Amino acid sequence: MARTKAFLPFIAVLLALSGCSAFFSFNAFSSLDKASVPNPSRYQGPGGLANLQSDLASKAIVNALKGDLTTVNIILSNLDASYNVKTGPLTTPDQQTAAILYSDLALKSTSGDILVNNVVATIMTQAPGNLQSILSSIVPADVAADFAKFDDMMNELLVANSVYTNLGNSTPLPVPGMNMGDVAQKAAVAYLMQKVFDRVHLVDAGTEIAEMFALVNNQANNIANLNTIPADPLNPLSAVPWLKNIFDAAGAPYPA
Repeated sequence: MARTKAFLPFIAVLLALSGCSAFFSFNAFSSLDKASVPNPSRYQGPGGLANLQSDLASKAIVNALKGDLTTVNIILSNLDASYNVKTGPLTTPDQQTAAILYSDLALKSTSGDILVNNVVATIMTQAPGNLQSILSSIVPADVAADFAKFDDMMNELLVANSVYTNLGNSTPLPVPGMNMGDVAQKAAVAYLMQKVFDRVHLVDAGTEIAEMFALVNNQANNIANLNTIPADPLNPLSAVPWLKNIFDAAGAPYPA
């Protein structure tokens, strides 16, 4: 299989981010105790965003939400209805904060945050290989073993990419009270997965996620010999203005 050269710019970018421990703060959960699933109303109205930010720092609450994606979807829907994070524009600090928290919840509730960690860990320990070896090394084991989980994770990564795009196109950045290094890292990986999805779409429109799942599990698929992700107007990374804006806000180096 052809090597996915489009991953190479991300290696330099994410390695630069990974050098700062602050950018891994999303790994630090404040609670290890069991928690019940919060009522979605907790995240609405005054104080709602602060409550969500606090709860997303709790491993117990995140784990509870992972087991109740119906509630997660209600919370996500409420956030979008109140702040238009998926359509934008994001013109207020609350909208920007809501966009970050929306993406955070979408990723953490579907193990997308673990995939982000795995991408960084993988690029720090090995050179990029073919598409199958890369996906197999970054997709969490429990997600790779369950198509429903894989489907949920991929769909939320794709949605998160659109939300991060809106965030990167908004001003001013950085967003007060938000860890922009964390945001930059997650935005880069969400964008990367969008580009992989787009490439698979050219081969198998309509069954992209199923094909990627089969590839991860070494099952019969139509993308085993997928060519390198082709160059397009969004490559190299320096041609992605919204992503560069997020990296600039994080004070992180971005490819020239």
